[in-house]
Amino acid sequence: MARNHDAKVNRKLLLTSYLLWPRYATSSLRSRLRYRLQIAEISRKEKQTKSIFKLKIRHIDDPASELANKGYLFVENFLEEDSYKILVENWPKKRWFEPLMFRQNGKSYDSGLCWDESKKRFDSSILHNPAIYEIYTQLRSRAFSENITEICKDGIERSNLSLKSTESYSHSYLTPHQDSMDPDNELNDSLMNIIFFVEANGTGWEAGGTSIFADATFNKPILIPQNLNNSALLYRTSEQVWHGFPRIKFHKYRKTILAHYWSTAQSLIT
Repeated sequence: MARNHDAKVNRKLLLTSYLLWPRYATSSLRSRLRYRLQIAEISRKEKQTKSIFKLKIRHIDDPASELANKGYLFVENFLEEDSYKILVENWPKKRWFEPLMFRQNGKSYDSGLCWDESKKRFDSSILHNPAIYEIYTQLRSRAFSENITEICKDGIERSNLSLKSTESYSHSYLTPHQDSMDPDNELNDSLMNIIFFVEANGTGWEAGGTSIFADATFNKPILIPQNLNNSALLYRTSEQVWHGFPRIKFHKYRKTILAHYWSTAQSLIT
């Protein structure tokens, strides 16, 4: 049986996050408007089906074996400097993200550009954002998956399960939670997630630094990432890691890419 649960709505955070209410109230309208803007942009240019950038992810080193021993690892300088600059300069416009919806499982941010192997889902919007297409290609590459297996130190070969980009703004939050687990123990042991902090205009909690906690509250933080520009938090689902972040401060924002990995053997079965 599943032992963990996805983020649940924290009623106190929901009721006191008043800056989110105008966004909740206008989500349907903004969704329709963004779709029309997408259509207008697509009509102005041809679909991009090949990478025009060559982004490079740095090799991740973990000399203290923190990912294997603790279940989580924070790394700086995730992308090469030139690659990072390209990604930031070509980050998708808001029109490519679906606005947050009311009571969206405790995850109060806009999201989009999904690539999900298990559901055979590939958003065509990815093809209209070449920098995203390229970084996704690198995150799905064999070389990067082998790097993940290397630092997990468990010998399990992995491949990418899913990818998603997000944008969070003032009063966005993520209730501390543990990711859902599958009844398949072998699959559980292989699951590994990455939160790539692309860009933020603040540090730590003020701009949505997803942190590691000792329990389901914000009272016992174990790790609070400070640098939210070109850094990443890696954690293993099998380690029962509690993670989340309190309300983002006024006028602060963050942009992230979420990447999930699982056993190559499991991906071949599905």
